[in-house]
Amino acid sequence: MEQNIKMDGYLIDTDILIDVSKGNKNAFLFLSSLENASVSIINSMELIVGARNNAEKNEIEKFLSQYNFIYINERVCSLAYNLLKKFSLTHGLTIPDSLIAATAISNNLNLVTKNEKHFKNIENLKFQIARY
Repeated sequence: MEQNIKMDGYLIDTDILIDVSKGNKNAFLFLSSLENASVSIINSMELIVGARNNAEKNEIEKFLSQYNFIYINERVCSLAYNLLKKFSLTHGLTIPDSLIAATAISNNLNLVTKNEKHFKNIENLKFQIARY
């Protein structure tokens, strides 16, 4: 029997956050339609690394302040490590993506991304492809 698992909300992947921060209206409308949207500290770090100067960094921090932050813990790190052992060589899974996937799984969140390739083979990961 198939079980419907209620998700506690959404974890927004970095690619969508980048689109919204660059003023993509369709990405903004899509993201606005999601209830209980959160970002991982890993997503936030990826955005900060992309800042070209302090003004841009400050804009990113202001933009991110409107979302719930989810921090990594021992459970997330352990799961991410196991995902890397399984998928880094066969599917090119990276450290940030393993931590993002593990965060979504550990917090019962639906990962929203435009990048199916990085996440499609991970068991127990519920994800939605953002189409906007």
